[in-house]
Amino acid sequence: MLAIDYYQSLTSELDAIKNRIRHLVTHWQADGEWKEAVLRTILRRHLPASVHVGRGFVVSRDQNSTQIDLLVLKHEKPTLFRDGELAIVTPDAPGAIVEVKTNLNGEVEWYNACKKLADDGRMCEQVAKNKPWLGLFTYEGNETQSKNILDAVCRAYREIGTAINCVTCGSNTLVRYWPVGESEPGDNAEDIDRKYWRAYHLERLSPSYFLSNLIDAICNVDRTETDYAWFAYAGGKREHLVDERGCDDCEPDK
Repeated sequence: MLAIDYYQSLTSELDAIKNRIRHLVTHWQADGEWKEAVLRTILRRHLPASVHVGRGFVVSRDQNSTQIDLLVLKHEKPTLFRDGELAIVTPDAPGAIVEVKTNLNGEVEWYNACKKLADDGRMCEQVAKNKPWLGLFTYEGNETQSKNILDAVCRAYREIGTAINCVTCGSNTLVRYWPVGESEPGDNAEDIDRKYWRAYHLERLSPSYFLSNLIDAICNVDRTETDYAWFAYAGGKREHLVDERGCDDCEPDK
């Protein structure tokens, strides 16, 4: 079993790379770009070389996304355009779509970010029956935002019908979507038959859990043999649960 310090070191690594870049370039015109670059750098260290990690746009016959901060492409899918990190792809190509923010405060800011994600996910699903993993990574924040996050993901789901898979807020707060058929140790038998989001307080571990869930979505981590390498708590994180929101409370508008 790996020590908790190992997983917490990922948070420290994110902070270190972020600070190193910021010291080198003190007047970067687009402040958010270097935060996105840090996250892409970390992901490339863990995902297979065949997987493209970049940024870009998803386009269909009738519409296109706004710019996506972090775009992970399925290795077997072609691209319409690629130049370095920038990729323009059809809706069948994304394996994961991530929005990266410095900080969000209040339900409206959280909702706007979640709605953008859900819109992109819905386009992929409607056009190509593709359901990319959807994540919102926020560098700063704390557990006081848990209710705002749950309200935002629930509202986006109610209005758009697409679930956000994972949100990390600062170093300690994680929100994770549990679809029908998935549950965690300590759940009741009926939990496997419902859909819900759960907010957790994970001391300096939420970025690690966010990235591990993304990696699992792309690579299908072997939970029996190798989950110890990706998830800090061997018995699951349910004891760190702080709040919950069932999808029955926010079913999509018909």
